[in-house]
Amino acid sequence: MYIVGKVLKPRGLKGELKVEIITSFPGHFLELKEIFIKEGPDWQSYNVLSAKLTDRFAFLKLDGVDSVELAEKLRKHFLYIAKQDLTALGKDEFYMHDLIGLEVFDVAGNLLGTLAEVESYEANDVYVLKDRQGREYLLPAVKDVIVSISLEQNKMIIRKLDGLME
Repeated sequence: MYIVGKVLKPRGLKGELKVEIITSFPGHFLELKEIFIKEGPDWQSYNVLSAKLTDRFAFLKLDGVDSVELAEKLRKHFLYIAKQDLTALGKDEFYMHDLIGLEVFDVAGNLLGTLAEVESYEANDVYVLKDRQGREYLLPAVKDVIVSISLEQNKMIIRKLDGLME
């Protein structure tokens, strides 16, 4: 399951939810037929009856959530979708969750460490490389640094620019 949003609060009296968007594809909310919420150890499936978007939020109406009281019970819960509902990506595009754990090598083939985290910024994403000693290095996700990514080989190759890993 993959997080796409977080319920902020009920909207109105009929159970509509105001949702913080946690995805790079907010328009995807308009296409969703089903969404999941984890309640304790169990997953609850909800059919999406309607969805609206603003610049910052999604407003969802879920089947079976038809009162402000029922909507209130979902406050602060994360919303998930199944893997098959992920938006298809183009060439050289990757989901962040697929990058975490990749082994990172320099162009000479030396293992530098593992990709531990992806941070998003306006200019570009930044990859957090953790070496074998536990030190962290920030790698800008730009073509000058990232030479190639192979999910099949669990491998990222980078070009170490001056000052990048000091």
